[in-house]
Amino acid sequence: MILAGTLSLGGLIFGAVNVVSMGFAAILLGLAVDYAVVHYQEALAHPDLSVPEIRRAIAPSIFWAAVTTIAAFLVLNFGGLPGLAQLGSLVGVGVGLSALVMIFAFLPPLFPERARPRPNRADTGRSRDVKPAAPVRPLFVRSVFVGTGLLVVSASFALCSGLPRMDPTANALRPRTSQAYAALETIKQLLNQKREPLWLIVEGRDEREVGRRLDAVAPLLDEAVSYHLLSGFTLPTVLWPRPQFQTANRAAAGQLAAERELLRSSASSNGFAGNSLALTDGILDAWRQASQGTNVFWPANPMSDWVFEKVVARTRTHFYALGLLHSALDSATANPASFAHLEWQLPRDGVWLSGWDLLGGAVLSRVKSNLWKLVLPMVGLVLLSLWLAFHRLAEVALSLSILFISGLCLLAVMRIAGWSWNLLNLMALPLILGTGVDYSIFMQLALRRHHGDLTMAYRSVGRALLLCGATAVSGFGSLAWSSNAGMSSLGQVCAVGIAGNMLISVLLLPVWWKTFAGNSTAAEGTTPGPGPARPAVPSRLYRAEFWRIGLFVARKLPPQTSARLSRILAEIYWRLARRRREVIVQNLLPPLDGDRAAAEAMGRMLFRSFATKLADLLGYEAGRPMDAMFGESTGWEHFVAARSAGRGILLVTPHLARARVGA
Repeated sequence: MILAGTLSLGGLIFGAVNVVSMGFAAILLGLAVDYAVVHYQEALAHPDLSVPEIRRAIAPSIFWAAVTTIAAFLVLNFGGLPGLAQLGSLVGVGVGLSALVMIFAFLPPLFPERARPRPNRADTGRSRDVKPAAPVRPLFVRSVFVGTGLLVVSASFALCSGLPRMDPTANALRPRTSQAYAALETIKQLLNQKREPLWLIVEGRDEREVGRRLDAVAPLLDEAVSYHLLSGFTLPTVLWPRPQFQTANRAAAGQLAAERELLRSSASSNGFAGNSLALTDGILDAWRQASQGTNVFWPANPMSDWVFEKVVARTRTHFYALGLLHSALDSATANPASFAHLEWQLPRDGVWLSGWDLLGGAVLSRVKSNLWKLVLPMVGLVLLSLWLAFHRLAEVALSLSILFISGLCLLAVMRIAGWSWNLLNLMALPLILGTGVDYSIFMQLALRRHHGDLTMAYRSVGRALLLCGATAVSGFGSLAWSSNAGMSSLGQVCAVGIAGNMLISVLLLPVWWKTFAGNSTAAEGTTPGPGPARPAVPSRLYRAEFWRIGLFVARKLPPQTSARLSRILAEIYWRLARRRREVIVQNLLPPLDGDRAAAEAMGRMLFRSFATKLADLLGYEAGRPMDAMFGESTGWEHFVAARSAGRGILLVTPHLARARVGA
C-alpha cells in the first residue's frame, strides 16, 4: 500500500519515473519495515498498555526518525543529477507516508482488544511507581568502552595507508560478468585496440553546415595527434556529401552517364566481357540519378545504407556525423586535463566529445562541484532534527558519534577489501546516514522512556532494531551477487554501513547513554510512572526573552489576531509537548472517572482558553486599553456598605471568563 501510494504521488508530481529512481522501492520498503517492527515490538514489550498509549510512547521516535530521513533524502535534489533528485524525492514522500501509516493504522488491526485502556487501569497507574533501573556493572561498562576504543583504533590503523579510491570511470554501469563484453575485449586485443574510442558528434541543420564543422575539427585533431594525446582519428569527411561540389559536378556526371553506350562499346572492342562492366553500370546509374535532381544526393543502394547508418543520423531538421578518436593513453581518464583542453578547443556549437571514459569523469566532476550543496544542507537539517528530537547536546553528540564510528568502520572495510567508490554506490551514503540517525533516535528515546533501564530498552526496541538491521543487511547483501558491477558494490557498501549502525546502536550506545546522558536526564527531573515521564521542572518557555517577543507581537497585531495566533501556538504545543500534555490529562482523570478521551478533550480546551487569556494579559501589559472587554460595572455600593459597617471585609477574587476580577 505504501509503495503504491508513493508511486501514485510520484506520478502526480513528476509524471514519469526514471530508471535510477526506481531504486527507491528497496530503500522505502526497508525503512517502512523498520517503523513497523519497532512499533510492533513496543506493543509486545508492554502487553498491559492500550494501542493509544503505545502510540503516544513510540510515535515521537518514529516521527523524528522519519523527519531526519526525509531531510537527508530531500537534500539529494541539490546534487545536480536528475535521477538521484527524483529518487530522493520519492523516498522522502514514501517515508512520510509510511510513518503516518505505521503510527496511526498499523497496530489497531493487530490488537483490536487493546483499542481502549482496560477498566482496572482507569487511574493510569498514578499510584504505581517505576522501579529505578538497576545499575550497570562496572566491568560491563569498561568492556564496552574498551571495545569502542579498539574499534576506533583498528579502523584508523587500517586507513593509515589511505582512503578507498574513487573510480571515475563508467565501469560501474557495465555488467560484472558478461560473455559479450569478454568477447569484445578479446576482439579489441587481437585488433590491437585495447582502448574504447571516444565519440565526436558533429551536428548541423543541413549537409553544408556539418561539412564546414568537419573541416574545422580536422586540424585540431591533427594537432592532438602531434602532441600524442591521440593515436589517430576517423572522420566521415570523405563520405560526407558536399552540396557545393555536387552542384559543380552535376553537369559532368550527367554527361558521363549519357556516354554509357560509348564506354560499353569501347570496353567490348578492347576485349572486356559484358559482365565486367557491372560496377561501371552501377556508378553510371548513380551519376545519372544525381544529375537529374536539384537536392543534395545521398546514395541509396544497400551497401551505402550499411556504411552511412554507422556514421550518419538524419532527422527532418538536423544531420549528425560520428567520428572516432583513439586515445594514445591507457584511458581518457588518465589525463582528464588534456582532454578537457581538447574539448575546450573544439567549436562550441554543434560539436560534442563523448564516450564511456569521459562519461564517468564528467558525472563525477558534476557530483564534486555540487557536493557542498548536498553536504551542508544535509548536515544542517540532520543536526536540527536531532536537536528537536532530543533537546540535549549530549544525546545529539551520541547520535553523531554513531555516524562517525560507523563511517570509519565502513571506510576501513572498503580499504581492506579493496572496494572503491563509484557512481552507484555513492547513493548508499544518504541511506546509511538515515538508518544511523533512525537507530540512534529509537534507542535513546527508548532509554528515556524506561528511565535508563537497559534491559527494558533492549526488550522494547533493541530486538526490533536487530531484526530490522539483519533484514536490511540480508537484502542489500544479496545485491553482492548482482550481475551489474555498480549494483553489486552498492549492496556491499549498504550492508556494511547498516550493519555498523545497527550493532553500534544496540550494543554500545546504551552504555554510552547511561554514562554521558543518563545523569543529565535525571538532573533535568522526571517523576517515575508508566507511559511518558512527568516533568518536575518548569518548561523552557518560561523565559523573559519569549515574554518580550509576546509583548512586541501584542503591540503590533490587533487583539483578535493576537488571540487567534496564541490559540494556534497552543494547539501546536499541545500536540508536541507530550510530557506536559500527559500531566494535564493525569490531573483531569480522577474528576472525570478515568475517561481518558474526555480528559484529553477537556485538557485541549483548557489549553485554548489559557492561550486566549495569555493573549489578553500580553495586550494589557503592552498598554492596550482593556475597558472594552468589560460591560457595565455594577455593585460597587455593596462594597461601600460593607466597609462602612467597620467589621472587616473578606474579599473573594473570582475568575470570570478569561480575566481575574477583584485582585
